[in-house]
Amino acid sequence: MPLLLWGAAGAAIVLVYGLVVEHMRFGPPLVMLALGGMTLAFTAAALWRMIDPLARAESASAATVVQGRGAMRELEREKQLVLKAIKEIELDYQMRKLGDRDYREMVERYRNRAMRLISELDAGGDYRGLIEKELKLRLELPVADAPSPAATTVADAAPAPAATAAPAPAATRPVCASCKTENDVDAKFCKSCGGKL
Repeated sequence: MPLLLWGAAGAAIVLVYGLVVEHMRFGPPLVMLALGGMTLAFTAAALWRMIDPLARAESASAATVVQGRGAMRELEREKQLVLKAIKEIELDYQMRKLGDRDYREMVERYRNRAMRLISELDAGGDYRGLIEKELKLRLELPVADAPSPAATTVADAAPAPAATAAPAPAATRPVCASCKTENDVDAKFCKSCGGKL
């Protein structure tokens, strides 16, 4: 039923009620009453249009399928962006725009995100199975701090730097003289107060 018919029906019902039951004369009060009935009919029609698709099971399942397709497309787009970002980081590293440490951190973060996106795409809409699989993998990991598979992959993929390797673990961490903050081994300034070490 078109929306205008809903409004006309509401106005007609209230007009008939005002003329027949209340014995009102045709004038401004009756017109205002008819406009109120038309407004109520429009509101009822809008509410029906909103609730009716939600009440139907087949339309709800169709909406879920469409929403699932949209989510899969968005995941695929995000995966492509993450892979492109990894390529750009590797190019910047090869052009010596990034240091070893920054390169490893960024590539590890992006590769972890890419692996998560790929597993979500493989799972399709079955997020419950994906969550159970990830929980099982996490429970099987040993408690000790073992390097993650992504970290070893990043370490293998990165070219070995020549003579500028990280300081040996035997080196002591410098302590700031003014604020007594322990800093990184290669730090030249304090990370807390900014004083020279």
